[in-house]
Amino acid sequence: MRATIKTSNALAILAAVLLCVAAPASAGPFLITVDTSPLSGTQTLAFALTNSDPASNTVLLSDFNFGGGNAVTATQDCTLGGTFSGLGCSGDLATSVDLQDLDVVGFFTQQFNPGASLSFVLTATNNFVGSVPDQFAMFLCDATVTTCYSDDPSTGAMLLLDMAGGILSSSSFVVFGAGSQELRAPQVRAAPAVPEPTTALLLGSGVAYFLTRPPHRRRRRRA
Repeated sequence: MRATIKTSNALAILAAVLLCVAAPASAGPFLITVDTSPLSGTQTLAFALTNSDPASNTVLLSDFNFGGGNAVTATQDCTLGGTFSGLGCSGDLATSVDLQDLDVVGFFTQQFNPGASLSFVLTATNNFVGSVPDQFAMFLCDATVTTCYSDDPSTGAMLLLDMAGGILSSSSFVVFGAGSQELRAPQVRAAPAVPEPTTALLLGSGVAYFLTRPPHRRRRRRA
């Protein structure tokens, strides 16, 4: 009976450790989904990180899925045709995109051929010490980035996130549709965090060893 209780306690402790180690240091991740079925022809997906606050922030965008479409290779650009320096911007839609607030604006664009939907995972920090927060924005535009689709006339973005400190949630994002293109507003929901493979393997091995070692080794020796 004591061995069973000790086993249950040990498993509970190991599970708690796994959750703590697996928890990401930054906020998120969030799954962003857009119905792109009304679009046809080559389009452009764009992201911007505006640096307005002294605190450092980073946005990682990964796991892109084009719902039957695809990213157009070798069209990624971190300068918007030379408008920006490209500092703090790296990656592509085939792997992941990383934006850091190392310049006034970090801007990424890449063309894609739309499918039924577009989705990706967003993980971001949320540091804030000043009066105006850093802001992340997502844009859907035509192939030449001449026209971006949004019912928000002030920014032209379909998704905005003010990094104003505190805990981020799905309600922290402001989303817009694009009536002229029959595009609905993006959906934002929390995505399940996946533990690091090494961490999961080590802790899983520890659990397996504890459960499979001989019973006499689980008992504490009496004096």
